[in-house]
Formats: sequence, structure tokens, C-alpha cells
Amino acid sequence: MIPLAVCKIQKIKSWGMLKGNEAHTARERDTPNANPEVTNIRIIGDSSNLDLATLVRHAIGSQKIRSNAVLAIEMLLSASASYFRPNAPQEAGTYDKQRLDNFVEATVNWLYSSWEERVVRAELHLDEITPHIHAYIVPLDEQGKLNCRALFGGKIKLSELQDSFGRGVEHLGISRGIKGSKATYTTLKKYYAAVNQDSQLINLERFLPETRMSESSEEYRQRIIQVLNPEFEIINYQLNQRSRLLKQFAELKRTATQNEKLRQELESELRILKTTIEREELPLGLVAYELGINLDNRWLSKTNAIDLVMQVNQCKFDDALIWLRDKFGEEQMLAAVTNQVARKALSIAHQYPTKIFVPPVPDKSLWKEVEKYFQNHYCIPHKLTQTLNQRGLLYADSNSNAVFLARNLSFENTGAYLHSLKNTANTFSLYPGSKRSGGWFHLSMGRMSDNPITAAMLTASPIESLSLAILNAPHTDRTLYLSIDSVEQHIHTPVRFLRNVPNIAITIPGKSAIAIQKLLPHSIQLQPKTTWNKELQHRQGVKNYATLE
Repeated sequence: MIPLAVCKIQKIKSWGMLKGNEAHTARERDTPNANPEVTNIRIIGDSSNLDLATLVRHAIGSQKIRSNAVLAIEMLLSASASYFRPNAPQEAGTYDKQRLDNFVEATVNWLYSSWEERVVRAELHLDEITPHIHAYIVPLDEQGKLNCRALFGGKIKLSELQDSFGRGVEHLGISRGIKGSKATYTTLKKYYAAVNQDSQLINLERFLPETRMSESSEEYRQRIIQVLNPEFEIINYQLNQRSRLLKQFAELKRTATQNEKLRQELESELRILKTTIEREELPLGLVAYELGINLDNRWLSKTNAIDLVMQVNQCKFDDALIWLRDKFGEEQMLAAVTNQVARKALSIAHQYPTKIFVPPVPDKSLWKEVEKYFQNHYCIPHKLTQTLNQRGLLYADSNSNAVFLARNLSFENTGAYLHSLKNTANTFSLYPGSKRSGGWFHLSMGRMSDNPITAAMLTASPIESLSLAILNAPHTDRTLYLSIDSVEQHIHTPVRFLRNVPNIAITIPGKSAIAIQKLLPHSIQLQPKTTWNKELQHRQGVKNYATLE
């Protein structure tokens, strides 16, 4: 298979976007699809310690910048994996050193000859599936003005760009591909989005080009290779990353389980230590002295005062307590009891591992049934349920239940609520093993996920949370919807977190609302005429709801 050249571009129209791109290419922020053990190389701009924005500003100079101007072009330059590793193209992350050096030299020469001083930086990435170069170009025309359209505007210019890069690397045996094919040009942004999406599906009817009258079988074969090769590159990338990430996840899960067990053991030891300090235990030597015995090997197996008294005096537990009280006082007696019970409790607890909540197994074949159910019975639109499903917060189990996952505010799974599709009474059952007081069903909407929560709505059920989220759309603030499923659970409301949220609405009827408002005095109460879902059903056709974060 003839290796093909890869040339993608992305227009950068703001300084914030430029900073974000630099953070990605310079690996200044976590990049899940990159191998952190591999170091990338700066091949242009290595002698400068200036940040990318400063370099771009210097190139632009003092000219006035239009509000819609393109400040820079990010260009991704690479080739098919078969060029970099001809003997094992499927081995992601590997490459032939000489072939890589030849490619880098040819690409740098092409960049300088094509764009000269307008190239302000270029990075060679070796930490992903196939080596590639990120180059940053300031789009200055012949008069030195920012003019991206003159350099990269329209299909003709993009085609000329592909031609130019193809000529720059053709001496390496890399082909530009068949010019004029029906393959659609993919921008750098869309290319990365495709690489990082959950799956890549190939629709052969759409991708396979139609045959031409005068075309030979070899020419048609080359056109098919050109069309499908980028798609298979993406699929191979995803498979490789999936395997690596699954392995990392398994290792992290093992480590987390071990650390959690150690943490729980240390907490238990600390509790006992605290109790021992608060109630200093009676020395066995002093107890033996009062009993009139020498503390030799016969009694050393008795590690606490109560057992020692019971054995020497041949008495029951109650009598041993009275004896200790009479000899040493009530405070020392209580210390002996407390420390004995604490040690026995710890000994028993360590025999059984802490149970980690395991949610119900999803049944993907029943998901469409759940999705349709919420649309028909509760007017919850498909877009919202699909997003919840993608985030793992709502799915179907094998018993045709809708499963709402409960989490704490650290996003750890603590339980699940089951909603039967046969029940339209808005009631839920608790899945066995759930820690009801440990978490809630909650979601946040509006703005970006890293924006702080500035509004919260406490609801009576997951259905009410979803209904309110739709009724309140579009969201101008980052808003948390948190479901409290009973009067008793208000005790476990995350009060410390909510006290720092400026706007809180309690939408729960009855005693819970009154109790929560005492804990959160700055909150307000909102009550519907019937239920929030009934309110939603009265407003059929709601479409402007925000994207779930």
C-alpha cells in the first residue's frame, strides 16, 4: 500500500484558543490519548523561550487586527503509518528512525520554503499512534497583512496546499493521493474529534467512490485506498488507545482498591488510638497486683483487664466489671470495656473486605425502550436521555428497569435507583448494595464543566431533576440538580458544599423543605401546582435545553 501524505489545518481566531492549542501541543495539560513516557521535540522555534501568543503578536506587528481575523493557522503534517513502520504498520507508537528523520527534514524544508518567517513554531509529536508535526503559521499576505483567505481560503487553495505538501515529500515515496477524488477534506479540528470519539463507523455506501468509465481496476483500487486509509488510521488509533487505557484503568483500579483498604485500616487504628488516649487502659500488671497473682505465662494470653479478671476470679462479665469499678473507679472500668470492644470489633472487621458498590449491568438492547418510555410518559427529550446514557448516568438493565446512578460530589458511584417501565407513578426502588446516605442522583447543566456551580435545585426524584433542567433551559449559570429521595435523606444533604452556592432553590414539598431551609437559610422554596413533570408536560415541544456537562 502506497503511503499517503496527511495535511490538515485549523484556523485560530482568538488568543484564548491559541493558548489552548499551545497547551495541547506542548503537553502542558493532560492529554488522555498521548503516552506520557514519550518526549516530543520542538523542531522550529527551539531557541526561543517566548510563548506562542507572543511569537504570533511579534509576527503580526502593530497592524490593526479585525475582530473576525484569523490570528494563526495550526497545521498537522504526517503520513500513513505504513511509511513510518513499513514492516509493522499495526504497531502503534513505533517508527523507523531513519524514515522519521527523512520526513522531518523534508517537512521542515517545505515549511520554510513555503511560508518562510511566517512559521513561528513546529512541534514533532512522537507520543501518539503515528509521528506527526504541529506547525503554527501566521497568515500574512504579500503586503504583510493578516489575510487568511488569500492563503487558505476556498477549496482551490486547500487543494493547492495538498499539492504543495505532496511535492515536498514525494521523494520519500509518499503520495499526495489522487487529485480530484471524492474524498472530503477534513479539518484538523474535525480530524482530532474523530480520533477521540467513542467509535468510528464506516458507511461503505457513502465512502466507496463510484467507478468511472475509463478507469482501470488499479486506478479504482488506488482511489479506494485514498478514501479509506484515513478512516482506518483513525480506527487503528482508537483500538490502540482503548487497549492502553483499559490496561491503565485496570492498574489504577487495583491501586485504588489497595489504597482504600489501607486507608480504612488506618482510620480504624486511629479511632482505637484516639479512644485509648482519651481513656487510658488499665495496665495488666496493676490488675494482676490487685488480683494477688504474678503475671506469668499462664495469664499473658489474656491481653485485656476484663478477660484477666474473669479467668482469675472465675466470674462472669458483669461481675468482672463490678470488680474493676470497685478497685479502680468507674472511669477506668469504662476504659477497659471501650478498648476491649474496639479491638474485637476491629479484628472482626478486618476479616471481611469492604464491599464496593457494583451497579446493575447495562443491557444496551433495551435502551431504546427506556428512551421511548421517558419521551412518551414524561416528555423527556431524546437528546437529554442520550447524553445521560453516554455519561453512564441513565441506562437500561436486563429487567427493563431504567437505572439512575447515584454518586457523591466526587463523582464516585454510591448506589442506583431503579424505575420500572411498568410504573408511571414516578416511584423508584433502591438497588441492593446501594449506600443511600452516601450519594445522590445529580447532574449539572449550563456553561463549561470547569465553571463553578453558582445555582442549585434540590428535587424529590431524578424525574423531577430532569423536568426542571428542561424547564429552566437555556441555563445562564452552571446549575446543579440534586435529587433527595426521602424526608430522612435531607440529613445527608451536602450542606458544606451548598453553603458556598449563592443561589439555591428547594423544590421538595413537606417537612424536608423546612428542614433543609434551616440548614441553608439563604435558600428559597419553589412549589409547582402539581409536580414539575406535570408542568413540563403542559409545555409540550420544549427544545431549547442546554448541553449536559
